[in-house]
Amino acid sequence: MMKKRAYFKRRSVLVLAAVILIVVVMFCLRGRKDTDTVSVPLGVEQAAIVTYSGPSVSVAPYKWGVAVNVRIAEVIEREGRRIYDVRYIVNRAGTFDLKDYLVAEDGSALNGLPTFKFVGDPKLSKNLDTRIQETEEVRVDVGGRYYETMIVLTLLWIGWLLLLIFYKRPKPPAEPDAGPPAPTLAEMLRGFLAQLEAGTLDATAKAKMEMTLLQCWRNELDLGHVPMGAALDQMAHNSKISDPLKKLQHWLYHPASTVQSAEIAAVIAPYTHETKLMEAAPAS
Repeated sequence: MMKKRAYFKRRSVLVLAAVILIVVVMFCLRGRKDTDTVSVPLGVEQAAIVTYSGPSVSVAPYKWGVAVNVRIAEVIEREGRRIYDVRYIVNRAGTFDLKDYLVAEDGSALNGLPTFKFVGDPKLSKNLDTRIQETEEVRVDVGGRYYETMIVLTLLWIGWLLLLIFYKRPKPPAEPDAGPPAPTLAEMLRGFLAQLEAGTLDATAKAKMEMTLLQCWRNELDLGHVPMGAALDQMAHNSKISDPLKKLQHWLYHPASTVQSAEIAAVIAPYTHETKLMEAAPAS
């Protein structure tokens, strides 16, 4: 009886040890599988660092509907090896190996290229979409009619600025008074004639009277564009002006001149009327 109990007890211990061993082995295998395979969400770019000492590596030609999109972001050259920064996006659920999407640039086999397995997990993608949606829904609402208030304040500021610029703005100064118009040739000659008759015509007035008469004769003969020397020559050869010109010059420049003041007054008198000067002036 004692031997039978010892046998069952020993058998129970062996069975318990076997169960514990099986559980430990399963746990180790599961942990190793989880370590060797990475779960990634669908549609989100991931990164992997691949170190390889073989031929130069590039991405396999793209195929329509491929499960994984792969690109090489950067290649770092090291002595005897290359370090590849590989980016990949999983498009559908399943287990994939990154090395299946890499090829040698020279077409040779990639012997010794490390395996990098990953699983496209739709559950992670759903959780990611939820997180993005929750983030997008976060917003800051500004109350108190903020935008309407800003528009009103902007309009008030513009109105205030316009008032500063234009309200009670000083008027531009008026143009200075040009003064009385300059006397006409006829008015000047009337003044000289009055001084001549009164005997108050001095040397300065005589010179001005001469220049005024010469100007009248230039206008009469249309000699405004001719130099004074040539104009005097034409006046001296004009039958109408030559005699009054000789009298004027003899009276002005010869101290013992026999020309009387009355004769000079007769020369001036016809040009003291505006109508006479307008008839003598050339047509413009």
